Parts: sequence; structure tokens; C-alpha cells
Amino acid sequence: MINTDRSTLYRLDMLNQQQIKNNYQMSTLKKIDKGSDDTKVYTQELYLNDKLNVYEGLKSQIEKTNAQNDVSDSTLAEIKNLLDFIKSETVKGRNDTNDSVSREAIATQIEGAKNNLFTLVNERVEDEYIFAGSQTNVQAFVKDENGKITYNGNPNLRQSAVEVDSYRDRGVTGFDIMSYDVTKSVSGQELTFKEGERIIDENGREWKLNAAGSVLVEYDEDGKLTKNFIEVTTTGESPDKVHTITELPTNEDGSEKTFTVKHNSFQAIDDVITALRNNDGDGISVALEDLNSAFGAANNAHGVLGGRNDTFETAYERVTSKLTHFNVLTTENSMANATEVAMESKQLELIYKTLYSTISKTNSLSLVNFL
Repeated sequence: MINTDRSTLYRLDMLNQQQIKNNYQMSTLKKIDKGSDDTKVYTQELYLNDKLNVYEGLKSQIEKTNAQNDVSDSTLAEIKNLLDFIKSETVKGRNDTNDSVSREAIATQIEGAKNNLFTLVNERVEDEYIFAGSQTNVQAFVKDENGKITYNGNPNLRQSAVEVDSYRDRGVTGFDIMSYDVTKSVSGQELTFKEGERIIDENGREWKLNAAGSVLVEYDEDGKLTKNFIEVTTTGESPDKVHTITELPTNEDGSEKTFTVKHNSFQAIDDVITALRNNDGDGISVALEDLNSAFGAANNAHGVLGGRNDTFETAYERVTSKLTHFNVLTTENSMANATEVAMESKQLELIYKTLYSTISKTNSLSLVNFL
């Protein structure tokens, strides 16, 4: 018998490999099973998968940020409502027709609103204090044994990704919502501030009095003490101390430096309560002016927050659009054409029949038939 030609076996083996590939494509609708099947398709697949992973991560981060921003927005709206209520009650208390009993009742209502404010400014989302600045693991505002409330966070904001290697500030700090600017001074000028007021420079760094009250010391963005300090002179006795810096310094490069004095809005509320309980009409009027400033600061912070929230909402739409785009490209790159696969399968079937028929006829030949 004539031996089957080696080239026929080779062709049969190639057909088997093509059939395996065709069966895989028909069952999975994918072009390739492994990288060696088509290096061009495989390389593109790796690139697109990397892009998908990156933008899925970005989308997840932005979704979390938007959730926090929504809570910040609604909470700040409630804070403004309470501040507006306190202002309205203070206006009632300023009326000369009120006696000490009426003003005491108003003071009690304002004190209740203050306690509600304390709860709101310490709002948390996923165990993060949303108004604590970049130190989201520490309570934003704290209350001492005398009921005095102070900001415990820092003046810096956390940043969240909006694109690859692109970040934006998120939210607002407790300084933004519950303190207002009293005065600003620049290098070479004098700066005066009262006890309890906070000092922030143009770089967002806070300057705090040391224990002795003799110098103002700079703290960095992480809340760590630096070597920079400014000498301070103090007059008066607590709680009416006044601190003065004769001449503000410049930056290390000689450029002008700006210092902002911020007054605690909770202190303004305490001043209103004290004036009402002391039946002090003039004190109520002064405190009302401070409350107007406090409400203005919260309102401004709400506007800034809205602008930052819009940035992340726009970023979310852009990232979602890119994810859709890369998903389409992935489908086009990796998915097999069902019609082409079906046609190729039919062609393989015909080729198999022809080849096996040839092999069968070849194997049936004998020497006698040949002769």
C-alpha cells in the first residue's frame, strides 16, 4: 500500500488547530484564547484592560467623593438654616419690649440650636469627618467642660482624583463654615488679634500661640510644628487678652506674606447667649453683627462647595464617557465576528470532507490496483 503523504498529515494537523480555534471563537465569541494566537490583538487587549482598570478606579473614587459632597451640601444647608434661626431669635431678643425673662427664654432656644450645630459640624461619612480638613480621622469640632466649642481640624483640604494624575480640592473645612475673617494684614504691617482667634497665612498654614503666649509659631499642612515663629506682645487679662505683632515678616524668598485673623462663629453665638442672659441690649446688637458675619461666611463656603461639587460631577460624566468608549473598543478588538466564524466553520467542514476523502482513496489503493 502507498504510504500517506506527510504533507497530507501536516495539512490535517493545521486543519485541526484551525478547528480548535474556530470552536473556541464560536463558544466564547472571542478572537483569541492566548497571546500567541494574535500578538497585535493581545497587545491592544492589554492596553485597553489597563485603561479600563484605571478609569473604573477613578469612577469609584469620584462616586465616593460625590457621596461625601452631597452630605456636605445638605449638612451645610442645615447649618445655614440654624444660623438664620439664631439670627432671627437674636433680632427678637434685641427688641426693647423684651424683659429679662423673655430674653432668658430666647437664650435657651439659641443654646439648643448651638448644640444642634455642634452635631452637624461633626457629621461623618464612612467614618470620615467631612469638615475636619485633611485630618478626616479627627473630630472636626470639640467642646470643653464650659461648653466652649473650637475647631479641631486644620485649614487644608483633601484632594481627590478627577483624571489620571489630576486632582482637585474636595469639600470645605470647619474654618470655612464656622469662622469669619476679622482682618487681614501683610508683611511689614501690624497685626492685632483677640484671645481665641486663629491666624492663617496665604499658604493655608496656621500660626498658633505657644503656651507662654510670647510667640506665634507656624504649623505645616500636617499639623506639625515648624521652626518659624513671630514675637507677640500681649495686653489685658483672659478672656479679654489682645495680642499684637508689631511687624509681620515676609516669606523666605522675600515675597509678601498675608495673614488672616479668623473669629470663631461659635464664640459669636456664645456672646449672644451671654448678652441675652445679662439683659444687655447693646451687647445683643454687637453680637448680632457678628452673627451676620458668621452667616455670611457659611453662605460663602456653601457657594465654594457648590463649585467644587460641580467639578466632580463633571469629572464623573467625563470618566463614565471614557469607560463607555474603552468598553466599545475592547469589544471591537477582542470579540470575534459571529458571521465570519460561522462561514469559516462551514469552509473547514468542506475542506475536512475533501481531505478525508482523498486520504481514504489513497489508503484504499493496493499494489495490484496500482499495477
